[in-house]
Amino acid sequence: MNDMILKWMGFAVAGCLVALPAMGGEEGVELSAKGELAATFLTLDDNGKDVIQGGEASDYWLLGGGGALDVVWQSLNLQADFSAEGKLDERSADDTYRHSYGGGLHVGWRNPERGSFGAFGGIGKLEINNAHSRDPDTVAWGVGLEGQVFFEPATLYLQAGYLDRQSISSGGDIDALKNAGFARAVGRYFCSDNCKLEAEVSYTQGKMDPDVDTVWILGWGADAEFRPRGWPVSGFLAYTGARYDQEDDWDVLYEHRVGFGFRFYFGQESLEANDRNGVSLELPRYLEWNGQVAGALE
Repeated sequence: MNDMILKWMGFAVAGCLVALPAMGGEEGVELSAKGELAATFLTLDDNGKDVIQGGEASDYWLLGGGGALDVVWQSLNLQADFSAEGKLDERSADDTYRHSYGGGLHVGWRNPERGSFGAFGGIGKLEINNAHSRDPDTVAWGVGLEGQVFFEPATLYLQAGYLDRQSISSGGDIDALKNAGFARAVGRYFCSDNCKLEAEVSYTQGKMDPDVDTVWILGWGADAEFRPRGWPVSGFLAYTGARYDQEDDWDVLYEHRVGFGFRFYFGQESLEANDRNGVSLELPRYLEWNGQVAGALE
């Protein structure tokens, strides 16, 4: 059932990406699109507490990408997005995050002069390398509320919601994050129309493992992006980190990601214009968090 939901979610996102441009000729309808290609180096640190055991991988490269389409009609805003990433070396060690993919929909109200408010839903699938037939591919999903406040020249973006994964009876990974609440705050500052600095912080609390341990995830990140004037492409450098705390064993795991790549834009002439009028909404990093909760941390 969860696989079927994921497939229909993918069809819905793909349908939006294909069909919505036909609305471009409608009066009052504005379309924008964004794509991304990125390479990321991920490293894990357990401070010598033996969280990373045996041959489990503690550092590796990932390649990822995604796309999003935003449509605005009067004050109604709809955004569909899809993303995927995968580990370069398929000879993964046991309990190592291998890949994930998923999509989401955002629906809400937006005023380019003031801000936005709406709801979102996302669903995806992740795989943990498994040497002992214990880590099945798992469907994870999330829903929540989100809003943005536009200042000049900055944006404050807030999200809060609920995260879960498919049940064990339907094939889910018993180690993955479930029954979790999260909150996320993002600040964006525009040095100029085409130079953006971004910082974020997030907090998640849920359950994991067969003994239903509590897990706390504190996340943070920063991003710098520059788009040459008149170009539809930008370059970026990003860092994201997380601290994972597992209650039962008091295991602590740190995750650090350094990524770089390119973003492609359609429909908006600058990064600031895209933030106020185009693809500016995101999904929480629930698939990436699950990659470590169900992987090295479990």
